[in-house]
Amino acid sequence: MHLRGEQSGGTAALVELAMPAGASGPPLHVHPQHGEGFYVLEGEMTFQVGDEVVTAAAGSFAFAPLGVPHTLANLGERDARILVLCAPAGFEPYFERLAAGLVDRPPSDQSTAVGPPLARP
Repeated sequence: MHLRGEQSGGTAALVELAMPAGASGPPLHVHPQHGEGFYVLEGEMTFQVGDEVVTAAAGSFAFAPLGVPHTLANLGERDARILVLCAPAGFEPYFERLAAGLVDRPPSDQSTAVGPPLARP
């Protein structure tokens, strides 16, 4: 966790995630309370935002505005690391519980699945 809501006056949270090679991310989903941005630090990630699917190398940024369906996956052959920006803040407790192995899906009032996760063709 690089930035928590209480450190930003509730405006943003910033979380670093490691994604192993071949890792599928969450199902296609929407957040009713925040937008979500993704900055690729290492490796390569595939993002779906709305109907657009892009593969992004290190140094790339993708953003899913509040209410827009999105997902991500590391469909590549090497591990990846990303920064996840949530604006406004409030979703970071889910990431902390996920990292601790305490949950596998976010609360239904913060995220709603609307489709399948990304997968290798």
